[in-house]
Formats: sequence, structure tokens, C-alpha cells
Amino acid sequence: MHFALIGQGLAGSSLAIEADKHGHDITCFDLSNNNVASRVAIGIINPLVLKNRTVFDKSEILINHCLSYYAEVEKMLQEPFLSKNLIREVLSSPSEVANWMSLSKDANLEKYIGSIETPHKSLAALGLGIVKNSLRLDVKNYLQIIRNWLSKQHNLQNEDVTNISVSKNGVIVNGQKFDGLLLAEGLRAKWTQKIFQPLQFSPSKGEGLIIETTNTHIDFPIHRNTFLLKENENRYTVGATFNRKDLQTGPSKAGKDLLIQELSYWFQDDFKIVNHWSGLRPTMKNRKICFGWHKEFPNIGFLNGLGSRGALTSPYYSSLLWSQHQNHKKR
Repeated sequence: MHFALIGQGLAGSSLAIEADKHGHDITCFDLSNNNVASRVAIGIINPLVLKNRTVFDKSEILINHCLSYYAEVEKMLQEPFLSKNLIREVLSSPSEVANWMSLSKDANLEKYIGSIETPHKSLAALGLGIVKNSLRLDVKNYLQIIRNWLSKQHNLQNEDVTNISVSKNGVIVNGQKFDGLLLAEGLRAKWTQKIFQPLQFSPSKGEGLIIETTNTHIDFPIHRNTFLLKENENRYTVGATFNRKDLQTGPSKAGKDLLIQELSYWFQDDFKIVNHWSGLRPTMKNRKICFGWHKEFPNIGFLNGLGSRGALTSPYYSSLLWSQHQNHKKR
């Protein structure tokens, strides 16, 4: 079958890979907008909710699926984009150190909460708690690799979708006929909401900084309220914020000030800001990921609502959607 795919963020990319694995052809429509959520995502794959030290729902299933999926795609495309440098959580007081040590012995958390390391000289901390089974996806590289693959092995059209017609005989997108349609539109969700139903979005704005520092030499992700992530020799990402009230397009002074404040609590090196970015995440009111196939048109499916954990959740839910497609067609 030949599917039209609208959107090539994290959801669209994993849907394309799964479609290819099932033997389908793909024509992807995507404008490569740099302000969409996937293209500003920091790519952390984290099994814990670090703020309250709890396990994320389906952590083990999602992490295992991530490892398998990204390893398979790296092998297929001969490009590395997954870092296995573990997250370190900044522990600032004796009580935090004691709490981390206690949680590492909890049967529900021992897979994810590891030992405590001596802090780096750049950090104001008593210790660094290791988050086991944590990863980082190089999102920009991954999306570009998938984009190149779509262009070479399938069909990539750098254009907006202005018209879709659906019937029992197939789908027409911008005047081209297809056997099916995959919608991975993110927050815009224009066609998803027309073809299916309104989605209950509760968007969140994420802002981040790129800083430059010559004194810091830390290779692994560090977290305390915000992340510090190495990008190259002297540059690091700081972020991202999570704001449901300010949904204005573009970075804000408030977001910048918050990131600097959060970082200053534990990061001691001097730095200069070289970039400030923002994006809106397609989170849902109930925080649940939305996906499924159309009841009347069984070859039209969608995936949305990945929020801030798209690097973690997109492989699993894309696979699940395609599994449901086989069952849906048999009805």
C-alpha cells in the first residue's frame, strides 16, 4: 500500500519507519518548521519523573522498545544518534543523598536509581545520583537522517497540505491519490481534527538556552529542575521549561530568567548565552497519548499528544498503532 504521511516530527518519523517495515510505500508531506515541538526537543529518554522520584508509566516497556527501535534504525541507516551517557541528578543536601540511597534499595526503583558519584568541580552539590537506563537521542540528527532516508527511499514533499479528500476508494492529498493516510501533525492537528474529532489539547511551552563555557568539561546529562546537556566542546543546552500559561510564539524574558535562575543554584562556571529557543508541545489535558484508526476508513490513522517525552514514547506507540492496523483490517 502507498500511504501519505503528514508530519515528520518524532511521531511521523517512527510511523514512517514502521510503515516501511510493514512493506508500505510512503509519501511524506512536511515543511520542516523549526518551531515545532520535535525540532526543539532535547531528546532525553528518562524512565523517572525526577521531580518526585517516581517511575514513569510503562517505563520498562517503553525503555526496552526504545533500545530495540533505535538500535535497529541506527543499523539500517548506518548513522549513530543515541547516546547512552546516563543522567546524573544533582543532590544538594545530606537528606537528599540519604533519600537517594534509600530509594536505590526500593524494589520498584532499583532498576532506575543507581549509585552516587562525587560531583564535578563545576557543580555545587554533595553528590550526583545516577539514573540507570537513561539515554539521550540526538533529535536534530535523527530527524534529518529520517528525512534524508524518506527523500531517497520513499518520497518527501516539502509542502503544506491544502486539500484532503477521503472516500472508500482511497485518499487524495494535494491532488495525489493514496491507499491510506497517516496523520502526525502535532499541535496543529488540522486534518486529524477534521477527519477524526477535536483533540483535547492542553499545550505546554518549552524554552531553552544554548550556553558557551570554556571551563566546563562534563559529558553526561545533568538535572536539577532543569537539564544541562553537552552539545559540543564548549556548548551546552539548558532546558527546557514547562509552561501552560504563556503560549505566545517565541522565547520570553521570563523563560530565559527562569532557566538562568534554576541553573545558578548548582552550576558554578561562567557562561554566555548564544541562543534562546522555544516551542509548543502537543500535550493533552489528560496527559494521555492519542492514536487510532478511523472506524469507517480503516487505512486512515493518527498519532498525537506525545508531549515532552516523544523520544521515549514515539517508537512504542507507532509500533502499537501498526499492530492495531492489522486487527482493524480483519474486522
